[in-house]
Amino acid sequence: MSARLIYQHSFRNCEQFSQAMAARRQTTVTQISLQSFRCDLLLVEFDHIQVAYCTKLSVPVRVIGGKGHDSLEFAFILQTGQQELFSHRFAVPQGTIFGFDPTREVNLIVPENTHFCVVQIQQPAFELCTQIMERTDLDAHFLKTNYVCRSDRSLGVHAYLKELYCLATHHASFLKSPESERILFEDFLPQLVDALPPFPSRSRQALCIPRRFDLVEQANEYMHANLQKSFTLMDLCKALNTSKRPLNYGFQEVFGISPMAYLKALRLRSVRRQLQTADPTTTVIANVAHQYGFWSLGHFSRDYKTMFGELPSETLKQG
Repeated sequence: MSARLIYQHSFRNCEQFSQAMAARRQTTVTQISLQSFRCDLLLVEFDHIQVAYCTKLSVPVRVIGGKGHDSLEFAFILQTGQQELFSHRFAVPQGTIFGFDPTREVNLIVPENTHFCVVQIQQPAFELCTQIMERTDLDAHFLKTNYVCRSDRSLGVHAYLKELYCLATHHASFLKSPESERILFEDFLPQLVDALPPFPSRSRQALCIPRRFDLVEQANEYMHANLQKSFTLMDLCKALNTSKRPLNYGFQEVFGISPMAYLKALRLRSVRRQLQTADPTTTVIANVAHQYGFWSLGHFSRDYKTMFGELPSETLKQG
């Protein structure tokens, strides 16, 4: 079971990165902030196991969508960013193994500078390993828990994945040899199963949802519903019956940016979607920008190019 594919690419466009991810798993990646996008993707694929590493992420992103068919996904934070990673509204600390409920879709907020890894295992291969190791407790009821908190054994799995990353980046030829079968199937998979605590466990720890997360989600819904309306931060606070301080703190905690910077990113993405499907012979870029509250075309073009790596006129021509 040598590696069939080693794919490595550095993306400078979030849409291209999202398309590359969607080619193998039904997810959409959305850039949250205005900075230039960069993310390195490394993919190592074996017969029964696929390992994807996302590194050097320059901006926070949101990942939403389905998972691979007939497989289980185990996610790992190998290096934390400045903010916490969120999965289904829960703050996920480093050392946690999470995301393995096959009935639950992906819903992540990944901060910048996060080194993130997803191991996709074909379900029959995982079940065979649990049978051999007599772990009958790791059944559908266990998988629905969706996460396992930090432990000495889980940290060992994280260290193993870091070593595999170094092998793939510096000694890729080794992974193409038959000896590489031992790394993931005979060695890593039993170590992963052993790191999963007995179920049910009385000592199970609970992940936390920040108390301002609901407020941030309400603001997000309001922004999406009013993208073409002009409103200030104070207007937003009045609509949500809150004040500036908790709203600002909430956005910094969840997304790492201010509410109005988040709104600008939403509006820029909306302009881009409209330009991508517009008729280049009849569409006036200024009119589209004005629909979403961009009145200074100079600032609009600068922010647009920073976020998407091209001018609005280039997007329109391609459309």
